Amino acid sequence: MNALLSGALMAFLAATSMASPLATTSTTSVKPTLTAAAGAPTFTPLTPAEIKNLQTELILAASYKDKEQVLFPPNNGGSANNVSFQFVNSPGTPPQDGSVIVGSVDSIPGLIGTHVAAAIGFIGPCGLNVPHLHPRGNEFLTVVSGTLIGAFLLEEDGQFAGDVPQVAMTLTNFTGMLFPQGHIHWQFNPTCEQAVFAAAFDSNDEGRFQVAQTFFSSMPDNVLTSSLGNPTFLGPAQLDQLRGIIPDAFVVLVDSCAQTCGIKTA
Repeated sequence: MNALLSGALMAFLAATSMASPLATTSTTSVKPTLTAAAGAPTFTPLTPAEIKNLQTELILAASYKDKEQVLFPPNNGGSANNVSFQFVNSPGTPPQDGSVIVGSVDSIPGLIGTHVAAAIGFIGPCGLNVPHLHPRGNEFLTVVSGTLIGAFLLEEDGQFAGDVPQVAMTLTNFTGMLFPQGHIHWQFNPTCEQAVFAAAFDSNDEGRFQVAQTFFSSMPDNVLTSSLGNPTFLGPAQLDQLRGIIPDAFVVLVDSCAQTCGIKTA
């Protein structure tokens, strides 16, 4: 009986070794095909009306399964378009220096309920991402090209007695830094070459307050002057002048650095 079993086992092993490519000693490898990936759809930007409609439907959706039906309806051919976003429209043409492109619920409705958002920034030579804060999200920023100096101010609970403590770090390729929610922070490119960063947020609607713009937009004027200690040299005319020269842009040029790099400032 044992001889019969042994013979049958040997016959089975011999047959499977001939039939199965795993048992062969050939060095020829079989590469997997990418036909499924090659056939995947490409991103198509949503119109403002489509974004608004998706936002409304997702907010009203009672369950995650309901949200799936909104984001991936049966008639969309399995596309992930509603949860995708193209930060740079023309990959062959780098965005203008000073561009900060944010992917949040305003541009990606599928982020609703996820506590996730992201941004890509292009900071030109001597560019400053001006002091600002995010009221509803922590930010983790990573430099993917070039160099940035990142800094934020620490919380100061006591009586103001001089400079607010600040922490800073020089960020080079693939170095990241946390900028805590609600803390005033900035990033500066001290070099004569472009810097690019990618940032992630733990909120799908992190928001942004420009510190100078926000403070000097305070009305009436005596709110500002009282906050500054009622300086005699700062009256309505001077405040109006300040409001008129505060830039709207996220990123501005630092003159002292620009002169070193030979960049015209006017």
